[in-house]
Amino acid sequence: MERIYRDEEVLELSQGTYFIHDAIVTRFDINQEDHRLQIEVYFTSIDSKWWPETKLKLRFIDIIEYGFYWNASYSFYYVERYKFFRNEKGFYMSLCPTDENGSPSDDDGDVIISKSIEGYLL
Repeated sequence: MERIYRDEEVLELSQGTYFIHDAIVTRFDINQEDHRLQIEVYFTSIDSKWWPETKLKLRFIDIIEYGFYWNASYSFYYVERYKFFRNEKGFYMSLCPTDENGSPSDDDGDVIISKSIEGYLL
Protein backbone atom coordinates (compact mmCIF):
# COMPACT_ATOMS: atom_id res chain seq x y z
CA MET A 1 0.00 0.00 0.00
CA GLU A 2 1.11 3.50 -0.72
CA ARG A 3 0.59 6.65 1.28
CA ILE A 4 -2.37 7.05 3.59
CA TYR A 5 -4.61 10.04 2.89
CA ARG A 6 -6.96 11.34 5.59
CA ASP A 7 -10.25 13.21 5.61
CA GLU A 8 -10.11 16.26 3.26
CA GLU A 9 -7.04 14.81 1.51
CA VAL A 10 -9.22 11.88 0.43
CA LEU A 11 -11.77 14.26 -1.07
CA GLU A 12 -8.97 15.93 -3.05
CA LEU A 13 -7.50 12.56 -4.06
CA SER A 14 -10.80 11.34 -5.47
CA GLN A 15 -11.22 14.52 -7.52
CA GLY A 16 -7.75 14.29 -9.05
CA THR A 17 -5.96 11.46 -10.80
CA TYR A 18 -7.68 8.69 -8.86
CA PHE A 19 -11.24 9.01 -10.07
CA ILE A 20 -14.11 7.13 -8.51
CA HIS A 21 -16.35 8.02 -11.45
CA ASP A 22 -16.20 5.25 -14.07
CA ALA A 23 -14.40 2.94 -11.64
CA ILE A 24 -15.52 -0.51 -10.59
CA VAL A 25 -16.13 -1.43 -6.96
CA THR A 26 -14.43 -4.77 -6.48
CA ARG A 27 -15.04 -5.32 -2.79
CA PHE A 28 -16.84 -4.09 0.34
CA ASP A 29 -15.59 -5.01 3.83
CA ILE A 30 -17.57 -4.18 6.95
CA ASN A 31 -16.00 -4.68 10.36
CA GLN A 32 -15.85 -3.36 13.87
CA GLU A 33 -12.60 -2.14 15.37
CA ASP A 34 -12.24 -0.51 18.79
CA HIS A 35 -16.06 -0.47 19.10
CA ARG A 36 -16.37 1.61 15.92
CA LEU A 37 -17.92 0.32 12.71
CA GLN A 38 -15.74 0.64 9.58
CA ILE A 39 -16.48 0.07 5.91
CA GLU A 40 -13.74 -0.42 3.34
CA VAL A 41 -14.60 0.08 -0.32
CA TYR A 42 -12.13 -1.03 -3.02
CA PHE A 43 -12.19 0.73 -6.40
CA THR A 44 -10.37 -0.16 -9.62
CA SER A 45 -10.25 2.50 -12.31
CA ILE A 46 -10.71 1.51 -15.90
CA ASP A 47 -7.47 1.32 -17.85
CA SER A 48 -7.48 3.77 -20.76
CA LYS A 49 -5.02 5.40 -23.11
CA TRP A 50 -5.03 8.49 -20.86
CA TRP A 51 -4.83 6.87 -17.43
CA PRO A 52 -3.29 3.61 -16.24
CA GLU A 53 -5.42 1.29 -14.13
CA THR A 54 -5.28 2.35 -10.49
CA LYS A 55 -6.61 0.80 -7.32
CA LEU A 56 -7.92 2.82 -4.43
CA LYS A 57 -9.19 1.71 -1.03
CA LEU A 58 -11.38 4.04 1.01
CA ARG A 59 -11.82 3.22 4.69
CA PHE A 60 -14.82 4.92 6.26
CA ILE A 61 -14.24 5.08 10.02
CA ASP A 62 -16.80 5.48 12.79
CA ILE A 63 -19.87 4.92 10.63
CA ILE A 64 -22.92 7.05 11.37
CA GLU A 65 -25.17 5.44 8.76
CA TYR A 66 -24.96 3.14 5.76
CA GLY A 67 -27.29 1.39 3.37
CA PHE A 68 -26.71 -0.69 0.22
CA TYR A 69 -28.98 -2.47 -2.20
CA TRP A 70 -28.09 -4.74 -5.11
CA ASN A 71 -29.78 -7.47 -7.12
CA ALA A 72 -28.68 -9.85 -9.87
CA SER A 73 -30.22 -7.78 -12.67
CA TYR A 74 -27.48 -5.14 -12.15
CA SER A 75 -23.77 -5.37 -12.86
CA PHE A 76 -21.60 -5.34 -9.77
CA TYR A 77 -20.49 -2.59 -9.43
CA TYR A 78 -19.79 0.10 -11.98
CA VAL A 79 -19.81 3.69 -10.66
CA GLU A 80 -21.60 5.84 -13.22
CA ARG A 81 -22.31 8.71 -10.81
CA TYR A 82 -21.50 9.46 -7.22
CA LYS A 83 -21.59 12.10 -4.50
CA PHE A 84 -18.69 12.54 -2.12
CA PHE A 85 -18.37 15.50 0.24
CA ARG A 86 -18.17 16.58 3.86
CA ASN A 87 -21.09 18.16 5.67
CA GLU A 88 -22.09 18.77 9.30
CA LYS A 89 -22.74 15.02 9.88
CA GLY A 90 -19.41 13.88 8.46
CA PHE A 91 -18.19 12.41 5.19
CA TYR A 92 -21.02 11.49 2.81
CA MET A 93 -20.72 9.15 -0.14
CA SER A 94 -23.51 7.87 -2.38
CA LEU A 95 -22.63 5.48 -5.20
CA CYS A 96 -26.17 5.66 -6.60
CA PRO A 97 -27.22 9.30 -6.19
CA THR A 98 -30.41 10.85 -7.52
CA ASP A 99 -28.34 13.84 -8.64
CA GLU A 100 -24.73 15.00 -8.39
CA ASN A 101 -25.16 18.16 -6.35
CA GLY A 102 -23.33 18.68 -3.08
CA SER A 103 -26.14 17.83 -0.71
CA PRO A 104 -27.60 14.58 0.61
CA SER A 105 -30.99 13.36 -0.56
CA ASP A 106 -33.32 10.83 1.04
CA ASP A 107 -33.55 9.25 -2.43
CA ASP A 108 -29.78 8.64 -2.76
CA GLY A 109 -28.82 4.98 -2.78
CA ASP A 110 -25.78 3.06 -1.58
CA VAL A 111 -24.87 5.62 1.07
CA ILE A 112 -22.10 5.75 3.65
CA ILE A 113 -21.83 8.52 6.25
CA SER A 114 -18.81 8.45 8.56
CA LYS A 115 -16.95 10.68 10.98
CA SER A 116 -13.58 10.08 9.33
CA ILE A 117 -12.09 8.54 6.20
CA GLU A 118 -8.75 7.22 5.01
CA GLY A 119 -7.60 6.53 1.46
CA TYR A 120 -4.91 4.13 0.25
CA LEU A 121 -3.38 3.67 -3.18
CA LEU A 122 -2.92 -0.05 -3.74
